[in-house]
Amino acid sequence: MSNAVSSIVPMSTQDHLTGVVRKNQWRDVFDGTVPKGWEPSMSVSVIIAAYNSKTLPLTLASLAAQDYPEHLLEVIVVDDGSEPPVEIGEYSHPNTTLIRVDPETGWGRSNATYLGIEASKGDIIYWVDSDMVLFRDNVREHAKWAHFIPEAATIGQKGFVEEWDFTPESVYTMVGDGTVADLWDPATLHEHWSEAIYRQTDDLNASDGRNYSTHMGACASVTRAVYEQTLGQDRRLRLGEDTEIAYQIWQAGGVFIPARTARSWHLGRGTVQDHADKVAWHNNVHFAQRMPIPRYRRTASNRTWEVPLVRAVVEFDMETVGYVRACVDRILNSTETDVQVDLVGPWHLITPDRRRILADPDNEIYLVKEWFRSDSRVRFLDEVPETVFPSPYRLDVPVTVGVTSDSVRDMYRYADQRRLGLVYFMAPGHSPEESVRIWDNAAVHRAQPYVTEGVSLVDAVDAVWGVEWAPESASQVEDLRAVDRTEKVVRVDSKVADLTARLERTEWLLEKERRVNHSTLRRGVRRVVYALARRARPLVGSLRSRLSGVVGSEPQREAGKV
Repeated sequence: MSNAVSSIVPMSTQDHLTGVVRKNQWRDVFDGTVPKGWEPSMSVSVIIAAYNSKTLPLTLASLAAQDYPEHLLEVIVVDDGSEPPVEIGEYSHPNTTLIRVDPETGWGRSNATYLGIEASKGDIIYWVDSDMVLFRDNVREHAKWAHFIPEAATIGQKGFVEEWDFTPESVYTMVGDGTVADLWDPATLHEHWSEAIYRQTDDLNASDGRNYSTHMGACASVTRAVYEQTLGQDRRLRLGEDTEIAYQIWQAGGVFIPARTARSWHLGRGTVQDHADKVAWHNNVHFAQRMPIPRYRRTASNRTWEVPLVRAVVEFDMETVGYVRACVDRILNSTETDVQVDLVGPWHLITPDRRRILADPDNEIYLVKEWFRSDSRVRFLDEVPETVFPSPYRLDVPVTVGVTSDSVRDMYRYADQRRLGLVYFMAPGHSPEESVRIWDNAAVHRAQPYVTEGVSLVDAVDAVWGVEWAPESASQVEDLRAVDRTEKVVRVDSKVADLTARLERTEWLLEKERRVNHSTLRRGVRRVVYALARRARPLVGSLRSRLSGVVGSEPQREAGKV
């Protein structure tokens, strides 16, 4: 990410980078209309995982009848332990290869497709289920997108049919002459749930790639250039592997495109049609571990997930090692708990050799390592990572900057809500080159192929996603060189703090009102007493006069008697 520092202010790249898809707006670059006389030049590898599939011969027959140049097409069938074992019949493409999975290497569709892709050579990887019948131009209609959009990830059009009377020979014939398309009216068939998403997002053109779940393995492709930026098929998964690799494709910079003209028949009902609740219940657990977006899957907070939403990168040297604990403690103490830290420093200085501990000038790095040693959210790296893939957000924090409790959450939301590729946040006491930065990982991967001597990474990210400087109030970070770093780091939830402040204010007002009311009551009583006293004073005086007369005469009478 060194390019980011060298080009703080992006230049106008729209004139420099042409033909680049911004976010997922594929229609601005290519609408699917090929030039007159166009012919494909990219090779395609069709990957089919098969397990006890009765319809596989029909799928292979439809591939044998494709109009894609024969030398540019290969079909790899991966037998995942079928009984009886898969055999390639007469009606199959001449470039068909059969791979049998060794049970000791794993099982399941994800494992099988992983092995098939590893054995393939095509420029385009095309996942096809073993219950599909592809129309004659299906491969061509998928592959054309990759010729004009290097990051293309296409989703084919399928109609779900529940009754058919096919043989490999009849499929080969009908696909070849085009009559297979006339067997059913698509308007009368089951509408897949993805169609509603297409309508809402202008065929994903306005989706920002966030509807990656529509990229399903029944008939979906991606360029090898994008696939190789991923971790590959997750061989641990037994279901939902197509959604998981689609998430990776999104984070690797893929552009999702519904290939409407790449038509096919799906032989039988889809699994989700009959078992939607069970599928979702099973998959959501696995998806939550691997896919931070969409956020609703992670129904538990304050957890450590396999793939964090935000991966913060903090780099230090021996001059700044004294700020590390204060910096990282604040990040890990954030109200956004879905965050992990890559701590980059000269860890090679730590050795088991005897040393004078208190006199060792490098002792602080030993203390830092010990401080975070048991925290699984911290990784100790020797070099700054080129990418935080597959996490969707990377946060670069200078070691002398301290985030407040809500900073990470607020910075992530600022970038996420605006769908920005890079946002800068100024830090007090720091230069623009020392700003806090949050990157959208999908934007970074989309941009990297376009970085040249004249176009920096920031320039390319600006072209594909957008770059912005946030206002100073957006992050609320502080300069650790100006604070007491020995104070305990306490998480303060802004909502709780606000409610606490409101409660204290309410209590103060009630106490004030009580005192005011009590004081008013006392003044009122005094006024009543004074009024009564004023009215009673003449009566008291008269009474005293009368009493004084009575009191004075009695002694005299008594004295006279003597």
